[in-house]
Amino acid sequence: MAEIHALKDWALDKKVSNNKRFAVVKIVLQYPEEDLYIDLKPKERIKAINKSFRDNCKKLIALDLFESFEISDHKKRPQAVIAKLKYSRLKDIAALNYIAGIWIQSIDFAEPLGKEKVLVDRYFCVKMTVVVEEEGVLSKKQQIEKRFVLIKAKSSEDAYEQLEKREHEYTRSYLNPYGRFVRWRIDSYEDCYETDIESPADLDNPAGVEVYSKLSTRKNTDRKAWDGKF
Repeated sequence: MAEIHALKDWALDKKVSNNKRFAVVKIVLQYPEEDLYIDLKPKERIKAINKSFRDNCKKLIALDLFESFEISDHKKRPQAVIAKLKYSRLKDIAALNYIAGIWIQSIDFAEPLGKEKVLVDRYFCVKMTVVVEEEGVLSKKQQIEKRFVLIKAKSSEDAYEQLEKREHEYTRSYLNPYGRFVRWRIDSYEDCYETDIESPADLDNPAGVEVYSKLSTRKNTDRKAWDGKF
């Protein structure tokens, strides 16, 4: 069963039967299973995937449930349909195995509910540079540490603010064996990465959890292209 998005964001007029109520929705078709196209070449895959979308789009329209409709994407690969249909038939569409999701755009005899945007705490990984400083010692080269800190916050800005407020905890000094004070001072914040971690339990994933990622490029020393085989 595909999800019907924003269904709870509308207050329906109970005096009107759902059989008489219409809704305008965006229906997104399911992307076909990739395993079906492993043995095909890239150009053949494109044609096969396009055909799969066209066939499913035709099946959807052939159900004759729409008061009106328009295909919202390219005709060669129709991935979504904007349609007006009876509100009571939404679940029938959602039950189709080739539907990825339904997004409600409007409902007759209904008022949209005002929703305040609530910021939910998530886990962010902040990349920072920490400088190691020793009392009375001036070196030509500073010892630094690239540190990644996982912190629960509402946004990247909130993550930075929380760390900045606690900088004194990082710079607390201690005595080394030579009687000099040493401190680890945050010199700069370089990046803040929003992770997919939603709770501490996610950290128990046997496959591991991604806490930081940054795309870059490098010289291709293999000098060959991947053949698509696993």
